[in-house]
Amino acid sequence: MEYLVDGYNVIRSSEMFSSGDLESPRNKLIDFILKYNPQGKNSVTLVFDCKSSNPYETDGYTVTTTKGIKIIFSEGQKSADDVIVDYVENSKKPYNITVVTNDKGIFRRIGGKGAKKMAVAEFIYNRAKKQPTNNVVIIKKKDDYSAISMELSDLWLKEDNNDSLITNPKSRKKKAEDDDFDITAELSDLWIKKEK
Repeated sequence: MEYLVDGYNVIRSSEMFSSGDLESPRNKLIDFILKYNPQGKNSVTLVFDCKSSNPYETDGYTVTTTKGIKIIFSEGQKSADDVIVDYVENSKKPYNITVVTNDKGIFRRIGGKGAKKMAVAEFIYNRAKKQPTNNVVIIKKKDDYSAISMELSDLWLKEDNNDSLITNPKSRKKKAEDDDFDITAELSDLWIKKEK
C-alpha cells in the first residue's frame, strides 16, 4: 500500500503545520510523518504544487526523496492535483494507493480508478491511535459523540451500582425524577441540535 498525500491540502487542513513561509510547513509535515507514521508500515509520497520559478518552463514534475519519503513537485502549468490524478491513472495497481486529501475535486477525478480515499483528519488521527494514551491529544472527528456515550455509560453504570437493589423499571424512573435528571430529554435535545 502507498499513501499519496496532497501536501498543501494537508498543511492547510491542520493548524499543527501552519507557518509563515512554504518550506517550514512542508518540513513539519515530513517530520510528522517520520515521527508518527500515520501510514503505518506503508510507503508515503508527498505531492506539492509548482517548485518551478517559471510556470511555462516545463509541464511535468520532479521527484526527490527525503529521509525515505518520496516528494513530488509539480512544474509548469501542471498542478499537484493533476500529478495525483496522473499518478493514480498510470499505476499498474491503483487499488494499492490511498489518496489523502480533503479536495473533493481530486476524489471525483480518481473516482472510478480503484484508489482508496482518505480524509486529512483520518490520516492525522491515525497517529493518535498508535500513541500511548498518556501522550495523546485526541483529535475528534466531526460528529464524534464518543464522549457523550462514555458519559452516559458512566451514568448508567453508576446508577446500576448505586441502585443494585432497585430492579423495578418504575422505581428507576421514580429515582431519575427524584434526581431531577431526564436522560430522554437530554438526548432529544442533542438530536434536535444535530438535525438543525
